[in-house]
Formats: sequence, structure tokens, C-alpha cells
Amino acid sequence: MKTQYWALLALAGYGLADKIVTPNTAVSNCPPLGAVLPPPKKPSKNEAVKKALSQIQGLQEEVGLLFGNATGVAVSLSSAYEDDILGSLTYTPAVYNTSGTHVVDGGTVFMIASVSKVFTAMGLLLLGGNISFSDPITKYVPELNQLKRQQSVQNEITVMDWDHITIDAMASHLGGVSGNLGNDLANDPAFNPKKYGLPDLAPGGHSECGALASSRPYFWTKFGRKEATYSPYTTPTYSDVAYDILGLVIERVSGESYGDFVQSHIFKPLNMTNSYASKPKDDSVGFISHESNYWSTSMGYQQADGGLYSSANDLAKFGQAILNYTLVDEIRTKAWLKPRTHTSSLGISVGAPWEICRANNLTVDGRIIDVYSRIGDIPDYNALFAVIPDYGLSMSVLSAGPKSNLDNQLYIATQVLQPLVRSLEAAGKEEARLNYAGRYENLQTNSSIELRIDEQSGLHVKSWIMNGHDVLEDYASISSFGASSSSSSYLSVRMFPTGLESRNHSAWRAVYSTLDPSAVQAQENAVFFLQSGCRSWETIDNLVYGYNAFDDFVFGFNGTGDSAISIRPRAFQQTLTRV
Repeated sequence: MKTQYWALLALAGYGLADKIVTPNTAVSNCPPLGAVLPPPKKPSKNEAVKKALSQIQGLQEEVGLLFGNATGVAVSLSSAYEDDILGSLTYTPAVYNTSGTHVVDGGTVFMIASVSKVFTAMGLLLLGGNISFSDPITKYVPELNQLKRQQSVQNEITVMDWDHITIDAMASHLGGVSGNLGNDLANDPAFNPKKYGLPDLAPGGHSECGALASSRPYFWTKFGRKEATYSPYTTPTYSDVAYDILGLVIERVSGESYGDFVQSHIFKPLNMTNSYASKPKDDSVGFISHESNYWSTSMGYQQADGGLYSSANDLAKFGQAILNYTLVDEIRTKAWLKPRTHTSSLGISVGAPWEICRANNLTVDGRIIDVYSRIGDIPDYNALFAVIPDYGLSMSVLSAGPKSNLDNQLYIATQVLQPLVRSLEAAGKEEARLNYAGRYENLQTNSSIELRIDEQSGLHVKSWIMNGHDVLEDYASISSFGASSSSSSYLSVRMFPTGLESRNHSAWRAVYSTLDPSAVQAQENAVFFLQSGCRSWETIDNLVYGYNAFDDFVFGFNGTGDSAISIRPRAFQQTLTRV
């Protein structure tokens, strides 16, 4: 169930031949991180999205060639703003185990391996005030401290410091907890240790695989032999065991078994009727590989790290629920969808349990798009689940069979996301053009703002006159009185949504960019870190007059809340009407 992180680089845009922009070009397009326009609310009605979905459907033959005649595949896409599945791609191979389904579709059940960890993390959030992510794990599982007795020598190197490992550290792979218990070369009869200069092991000198290693009693009598990988919060090291222990936390706090908790608190409320905490009784609902039958393997205590079953469509429903805050409120969900640490890859950060792929090839302008993903890998089965909050998009890719592997899954995910995200970008621009762009004015005060949608991000402030004064011309002079001054020679002003909304109002912030495009390379060469010119996050709310910032704008809406009818630049304390 361990992720091949190098493979995620494809999804993050590294190593691909069709990058849209160079990193230096992207610096000149430096909006605040996140959505640059409201996500499209009716993507299925948009012609660009329809074309992209048709292109995705056209991948059927390529999927068949890639996965071969014995591997089944199901891809499902959903929008947070529409109930129905946005799009899908499925492939039924010629060869399969006939005890399972004969036709793969969006409802076909697969083992989802480590995607199960997302449900475990959601379960922890659903415990609400009964736990705190800052609590030490020993508050709920105190017997972890007894594992040290299994070490003949007990010191800071051999014994895990459980009292200083928090739930957050466990969930974000920062606890330094050993990855797993059952994987051991000594379990393979074909492995000859002497061939590689390894010593013979005494009886009981290695872990055992199979059902025994998946049982809780075995865990408590053997795991203490494993040593820590790192001191807590030093660096992320992937750990299945951490999630097995978190599953135990859910059981102890809720008073329910892990499987019952997930079923009653997640699957049932979301109507995920093709999702199971253990193997379905009816094998015909799932795709089963003809070569082997891992389908029937009991994961035991490892259920919380990789033992769940689901369908592509059900995972799409789950993605909708995350993005719509159906189970967990907005603020806690947004906090959950944030990195806890980075990796040594510029393209991948780590959350709880997210693998956050930082893509720079999904949009035409090359800005960073964070894809919150979780990948699963067990014998026969692979799973990929992702949400992209910037576009209200969720995606699931499930496969099973001899050619089911992460490389193939990530290739398909990339072929799906590139056209789809660009089409959603186009759909968002089209809706924003209808709902926000245009001229706003107050004739009595000789004030006006003209907003346009163009090829770059956000709303472009094309012109801005207040009380007869050209604000764009005056900006350099005004900013000289503020915290930092700026030249207007290369001034570009673009507005972006903040997520602060009431029934009939929406707050936006503007970024005043004064970067000379020709100076980007020189600036990059002059400092020690990448994209040093991209500092929009530092500029928000910097230039203020009477408590109101020059970058602070509030749109007013009509009765339906869809289309703006006014804009208020708050520093000027005026409301301009859309004409």
C-alpha cells in the first residue's frame, strides 16, 4: 500500500513534454493560491466541458491498449455543483474472473487500498470535539508505551517516543512510525539471505505475513520489535501502521467497530450503496482479476489503512461531499485540505493523508493548481482519488488486473485532467464574463470601473476612475505613502474571490502587480530560491485608507445571487452600479 512518490511527479506536471509555460513565465502570473474565479456552477452545460468529456470518452481505445485484455478500469468525475456524475470512462477486459461482474461501469466495486486512509481521516474529523489532533496518541492508546518492552536495548534510537507523537503527526505521516509489520524479505521462501551476505535469523526473528500479521494480537506482541524511522515531525515517512492505530482511536472514542463507524457515519449518509467496510457478500458486484483473488483477502486490523471497497461513482459522491462540506463544516474541511509538510520534491506536499500534487501544466497560464490526491496500491488493485477545490472537481480512477499499476493510473489521470481542467477554466471564465465583467459606474461622482475577462487569471481591472481621478495612474503616488511603494510603469490589477460571501454580497481582493516581465530572469538569478518574484500573498491588505484596503472590493448581487449588480471599492466608500 506504499505510494511510489516519484510516479506522482507526472500528475504534478514534472517531466512531461507538454508544459504550457516555463517557471519564470509563471512568476509574472502570481495570483493568491486558490481559485482565481468562482468555479463553474453548470459545467455539464458548457460547450468546452462537453468537448473535453467527449475527448475523455475517446480514450477508450488507448485505455484498452494500456491496460491489456485482463485489467478492468473505471474512472468517474463529479462537480460539487451538480448532483449527477459529470463524466466517466470505463473499460471491461476480455478476460476476468467470472465470479465477479462481467461488465465494468461506474458502480463496479473495487478494493481501494490506501484510499481507505481518507475515510479514516474523515472519521477522525467526525469525532468532533471528542478528540483533538494535537493530542498525543497515547491519550487514546496508552498501551503503545508498553511496546518498548519488546526491545532488548531501550534508548532514544530503539524505542518510539509515543508520548510526543500526536494524532496530527500520525495522520500526516510525520510521527516517524514504522511503515508496516507484515512486509519482510524473510517471509519469501524464494529469498536466500546468504546470497546477499545476510545472516540467518533465529526462530521468531522476523514478522509473519498473511492473516496472522493482520491480527491485532499479533501486532501487540510483535510491533515493538520495529524501531522508529525518524524523530517525530522531522520528515514525512509513509506509514500504514499509523493509520491502523488511528482506526483503533476511532473505535475507542466512538464505541463502534471501525467498519460499523465508516458504514453508518460516511457510507450511509452519502448514499454510497456500492461501498463496503469488508468484502461484499455478493462477489458479482465487483471486478475480480482472473489471475489471483486478493479480492477475498481479509485486511484484519489493517482495514483502516487499506481494507475498504468502493466504486468509482461512490468515490465521486464522496468527493462532492468533501467539497460541499456535507459531513464536516467548511472551516475544518479547508483546514484538512492543507499541507502538513513538504517532501524533497517541489511537486508534492503531504497532508492528512493527502498527497498534494502541485501541478503547473493543467492551465494555459501555468499557475500552480493543488490536486489533493490519495493513491492506493495492493496486489491486483490500484486506486486514485483526487479533489481539486479550485474547480469543485473530484476524480476517481480504479483498476484491477495484471496491468493495474500506478504508472498506468497516473497516465490516465493526466490525460483526463489536462483537457478537463482547461475546459472548467474556460467554463468559469464564461460564467464570470456573464456575472461580473463589464462596466460599473456612478455618474454623480464621475466614478467607473471596467472589468474584463481575458486569457490571464482573475478579473482584469481595465480602467478605474474615482471622483474624476484615474486610480491606476495615481497608484504609484498613492502607494508611496503606504508600507511599500510601487511603480506604475508595468501596473496590472487583477481581482480574485476570497471565499467571504453573504446572501447578496461577495468579497474579492485585488493584486497590484508591478513586475517588469523583462526583469524576471535577472531577479530569479539574483536570489537563492525559486520564483522569488511571486509574492502576492505578502501584498494583501497592505495599502489602507480609513481601515479599508485599496485591494478590497465587494460585489452586490441580484435576488438570485448569480449576477453582480454593483461593486464597492471600500477604500473610496462608494458603490458603483453595473450598466
